[in-house]
Amino acid sequence: MKPRPSLFPSRGFTALLLALLTLALAPLRLAAAPNAAPAEPLFAVTFTTGPKWDATKPPQDQAFFKEHSAHLARLRTENVSVLGGRHGDKGLLLLRARDLAAARAAVAADPSVAAGTFAATVEEFRPFQHGDTRAPLATPEAAVVREFFAAFNRQEPAAFALLADHIHVVSLDPDENLSLNGLPAVRAWIEGLFSGAPDLRVEISELTQSGPHVSFRQRVTWTDRDGSRQLQTQLAVHEVRAGRIVRTWTTPGVPSDR
Repeated sequence: MKPRPSLFPSRGFTALLLALLTLALAPLRLAAAPNAAPAEPLFAVTFTTGPKWDATKPPQDQAFFKEHSAHLARLRTENVSVLGGRHGDKGLLLLRARDLAAARAAVAADPSVAAGTFAATVEEFRPFQHGDTRAPLATPEAAVVREFFAAFNRQEPAAFALLADHIHVVSLDPDENLSLNGLPAVRAWIEGLFSGAPDLRVEISELTQSGPHVSFRQRVTWTDRDGSRQLQTQLAVHEVRAGRIVRTWTTPGVPSDR
């Protein structure tokens, strides 16, 4: 694969800089991302009360209601169901299926639909705006990670106050196998990083947490030495203890168009 233009004079210099900040922005030999299979289309299922719905009974006492709930749980376990909820007196379910016939078959297998407790319509769903219905991760550890990148993007010294003196940064790129210990070294490399890429910016999303470990997806943009705009994405984990980041791990950065 043809090496892409580097941000800094040498590959080792670049990789070490970027490992320090969990950026891994510009490894010069990036393996091409495998072609992913196209995602199956989405279908919107609208549930309304059917001809056998008994208006004198609460929902949980309706015929085949428990079977309906079990069917929805099975669709979720099988990764067919994407999202479900209620709006007004209707239910809404988003499904993935190879085509409209497969989506309708998945709904027809619901015992409550077959029995007439619920009626269901199935239509193709074409999203034009994407987001996350979950509330943002609101833990002290996640707040530290967000504050770090906010200060980092503003190139403020406050970013260093969120790093432990004994910080250990590890790149999981097998071609690099790099790590760095200690805040003084990290600070020096951060200053060098912005010297070479003043418009460097990192945006993080999809935060999750297990204990002190906060994982996320990061989107890194900067202007390369030849004037071209660069964009890479990668996964990262920050270990946060006592209000400071003590360890970071990152996967190799890969080129992205979004």
